[in-house]
Amino acid sequence: MSIGFLVLLVLLVLLFVLALWKRIAFGPVVRRFIEQFAMLVPRMLCALVAAGFIAQLIPKQAVASLLGDDAGLWAIPVAAAAGLMVPAGPVITFAIAAVLAKSGASTHALITFVTSWSIFATHRILIYELPLLGASFLRLRVASAWVVPFLAGLAAYGVGLLSTYGTAVPIQ
Repeated sequence: MSIGFLVLLVLLVLLFVLALWKRIAFGPVVRRFIEQFAMLVPRMLCALVAAGFIAQLIPKQAVASLLGDDAGLWAIPVAAAAGLMVPAGPVITFAIAAVLAKSGASTHALITFVTSWSIFATHRILIYELPLLGASFLRLRVASAWVVPFLAGLAAYGVGLLSTYGTAVPIQ
C-alpha cells in the first residue's frame, strides 16, 4: 500500500467518526458517493486502457532522450510544450504522465508537464476562457503565468541536484 492511500484511508475513518459523533444522515453521502463512483470509474478504466495504448505507441528512446535525465534542462521546455498540447482532463493527463514516467521521463520533466497542463490546458482555454472571458484576459493571464511551469521544472531540477528525492514510479 502507498502512503497516499493510507493517508486517505485515515482521513476517511476520521470523517466517518466525525459524522457519527455529529449524527449526520448518511443517505445523501452514500448517494453522492455512488454518483461520483459511477462517473469516475468508467473514465478511469478508459484512461488506463488509453494509457496502455499510448505506452505502446510512444517510443521509449524518444521519451528518454527528450524528457529523461540525459536531456538535462532541455527537458523543461519540451515538457512544457507537451503539457500545453494535452486536450484532456486529469484522468487522461495523469495516465499520460504515468506512461512518460515508465518510459524514462525525469521527475523535473514530469513536474513541468503537469504544471504546464494545469495552467494552460488547451481544452479549458478554447471551451471556457476565450468564449467567456475574451482574448484580452487570456493574453494577460498567459503573460503573467507563462513562466510558472518553467520555474517549477527548474526548482525540481535544482532540488534533484541537491538531494535525492526519488523518481516518479507509477504503481503497477
